[in-house]
Amino acid sequence: MTYRFISEAAADRSALTAEPVVLRRGTDRAEPAVAVRISGGGKSRMLYITLDHIDEVLTGIAATARKAAADFRHDA
Repeated sequence: MTYRFISEAAADRSALTAEPVVLRRGTDRAEPAVAVRISGGGKSRMLYITLDHIDEVLTGIAATARKAAADFRHDA
């Protein structure tokens, strides 16, 4: 299953796509992961996150967003 988020608000239509992958497939070190592609402005970057770190990454993103929102409200 693929997850896709497209920001219609951005002039360049930024997008984030996440899909399951297996790193080092066919070896005894194969590991499930999520491939996250972030694109916008004609550029694209890929980030591979292993499943044992996905909660840490999402928690960090949520904490950063909450902090930014709190700072924004404070400055307004």
